[in-house]
Amino acid sequence: MLLHARINRKISRRRHGAGSAAVEFAIVVPVLVTIVIGIVYYGVMLALQQVLTLAAEEGARAALRYPAGVAGTGLAATQQARVDAAAAMARGTLPASLRDLIPPAGVATAVPCAVGSADVCVQVTLTLTTTNIMPAVPMVPLPAALSGSAMVQLSPDI
Repeated sequence: MLLHARINRKISRRRHGAGSAAVEFAIVVPVLVTIVIGIVYYGVMLALQQVLTLAAEEGARAALRYPAGVAGTGLAATQQARVDAAAAMARGTLPASLRDLIPPAGVATAVPCAVGSADVCVQVTLTLTTTNIMPAVPMVPLPAALSGSAMVQLSPDI
């Protein structure tokens, strides 16, 4: 009789807890999926940020490599040629899928290095809106835009 009572108690416990696993699964899975999607999205965002920064640095280096004192050109023309070379290199370093999303205007500009200074710097800035790249997912906040920038000082002999 005692054995029969133990078996009946085990069976009744199983009946009462039959749906608890499904309920726990339904509660835990959306949270875990959101966490995994968030990790993947932020990983992609960090990679894109790094790509933009490296492309801007390559563009800035291109301004330094441009030949100084090209025959028949003045200081302003050489400076503009360096800015154009920086913009072309920065956009050219990006993959084609990203290059098409960044407008070519305003990528590189010549700016004074410091207030009241005669030194000229080239600033390269690449800005990419993230809505063009990644779809919005609820509960995963994303930045509206990513930006990579670099600045180099041109030698005074330009």
